[in-house]
Amino acid sequence: MKDAETKKEVNRRGRRPSESLYEEIPGFMYIAEFSGLGFRPLNSVGGFTSLTGYRARDFFKIDFYDTNVVDQDDLHLVRSFRDNVSTDQNPEEVTYHLRKRTGERVLVKERMVILSNHRETRVVGGVITLAAEPRVPTGSRGDEDGSLRMQEIQRMNDHLLEVNQLKDEFLANTSHELRTPLNSIIGFLTLLTEGYYENENEMRLFTKNALESSHHLLNVINDILDISKIEAGTMDTHIEKVYVDELIEEIQSLFEMQAEQKGLVLECSTKKPPKFAAADIQKLKQVLINLVGNAIKFTPRGTVKLTADARNKHILFTVKDTGIGIPTDKLEKVFQKFIQVDGSATRRYGGTGLGLAISKHLVEMMGGKIEVTSKGVGAGTTVRLTIPSWKEGK
Repeated sequence: MKDAETKKEVNRRGRRPSESLYEEIPGFMYIAEFSGLGFRPLNSVGGFTSLTGYRARDFFKIDFYDTNVVDQDDLHLVRSFRDNVSTDQNPEEVTYHLRKRTGERVLVKERMVILSNHRETRVVGGVITLAAEPRVPTGSRGDEDGSLRMQEIQRMNDHLLEVNQLKDEFLANTSHELRTPLNSIIGFLTLLTEGYYENENEMRLFTKNALESSHHLLNVINDILDISKIEAGTMDTHIEKVYVDELIEEIQSLFEMQAEQKGLVLECSTKKPPKFAAADIQKLKQVLINLVGNAIKFTPRGTVKLTADARNKHILFTVKDTGIGIPTDKLEKVFQKFIQVDGSATRRYGGTGLGLAISKHLVEMMGGKIEVTSKGVGAGTTVRLTIPSWKEGK
């Protein structure tokens, strides 16, 4: 019970400031795909629950919106509207009634814009809002709130368009990240199977390369599965007593050979006497592995440091490197899904752009916080995260 209450509190504190405003908007925005097979929601932002009374996750069930929310007398309007959406990315609009979970009949207005159009399948962004609201005298507080809400809806629309573009880039990059190691594995295993090696040393080299590629492929797949669990809200944590010194030593043993091969100095230490953290050991380890792995990957020369410092009520973990750094104007985007901060600089290093987004979610699920700082390109990067200290009797 305590874990459930803690998770609720973490989720509440972890919400972005604008999310509360999204829920107050009398409507919601979505991204969906539709074709001859039907209308399939992909993403949504805003007050679906406050508008309809149903859970936000219900929107993603196939045909749920059409079957349970749209007033069946107006369903033909909605379906005709979708079929007639133009492909020139000009917004279309339809007005129809929906029925809230309470049975109340509400008039709404839906607008839609084509985001991408490939043969028979279209990806669209849309906004559904109340079609009519009580009149408010000009100059009143209510009028100001309405103006702010419309501005927020526009920002949400811009955000959804950006998310769609990022997803397209993510899918293109991920297909490359999946095919490259898979082709490598197939290639080396073919050489081994056909006996195209001259001696035992060459055979071991082929085997080693295939194994490394398989590990890379597994990491990519794990990232995709983790972000899917996060999106679906099915990621759970098991908080336990974690011995920090032992964890730091394990991280060092995992990366010391990799750092040595790149000619880097890897320093892992604790600044205070051994302390215990209250965390999910596997998820905390996953976060630190991702952060130290990134630091080594993006550091061509110099030092990578991992430290753990016991504070009053939490443990501060710091990963600092002397690597390529991050442009200061891109720092606020590093935790967004599908983001690789500078494609031209980081694409050659590989990756899906999900690692930091996953790490942020895992840290917040454990009741902690995470931040990234950098003084700019070439100035290195520092990542700090806090995890609650273990209290006996928890």
